[in-house]
Amino acid sequence: MNKKIYEFTVSKQEEVDKTETKIEDGKEISITSKVTEAVPRKFFIKKPTRALFEEAELFYAVRLSEGIKAGLLTRSLLSKRYSNDGGALSDQDKGKYAELYVKLFEKQNEFQKLSIVDKNDRSKEAQEYFDKLSSEIINLRTEIQDFEIAQASLFDQTAENRARNKTILWWILHLSFMIDKEGKESQLFGEGSFDEKLALYDGIEDNQDEWLKTVVKKFAFYVSFWYMGRASTQEEFEKLVTFENV
Repeated sequence: MNKKIYEFTVSKQEEVDKTETKIEDGKEISITSKVTEAVPRKFFIKKPTRALFEEAELFYAVRLSEGIKAGLLTRSLLSKRYSNDGGALSDQDKGKYAELYVKLFEKQNEFQKLSIVDKNDRSKEAQEYFDKLSSEIINLRTEIQDFEIAQASLFDQTAENRARNKTILWWILHLSFMIDKEGKESQLFGEGSFDEKLALYDGIEDNQDEWLKTVVKKFAFYVSFWYMGRASTQEEFEKLVTFENV
């Protein structure tokens, strides 16, 4: 069995057999019928091997070289240009950005402490404060995101950014696994080459199976978190997903 970074489920509407038992004329009768219900399907992000890391590093280097040859600037060159112009953010904006992050950290710590207590065991005041924290966290994230979008948009077309995005997709195609009803593990995008896996990925994006599209979006979301160093264990992912859903 493969070692796992994070395992999760996505329920799918499926037709299943449901048996009901009733008594008629003193006899027990079993009636089986087809019903549609949400069936949990299991998926997981595989823990990468050293060989996979080496392949990913080579893939990144090749994509970086392609971007530079195509005329894309590197982050260092673009940063130097902005630095000569005084930077992308003013000193006031930088201070506010840092302040928002400190506030978010403090609110998340308070939220985490309260979330340990079951909702039914919280006092009215504690629940009201819990709801207030949830709202404040959402607002702080929105403000931070506005700053980050403004900053990141300046570097969208750098060679490194292109190579990073391509590499995240590479990891998604190699780390996405599913578990069938018998417990057998298999790669979501098959065992072929990168181009073959990519063709399956594009096929899912183009078809009408909304459930499968949801599965792929979740993998993209989670693998991106892992790649950025925000989560690397089951527990870290569960905490992260909790905060992201606040």
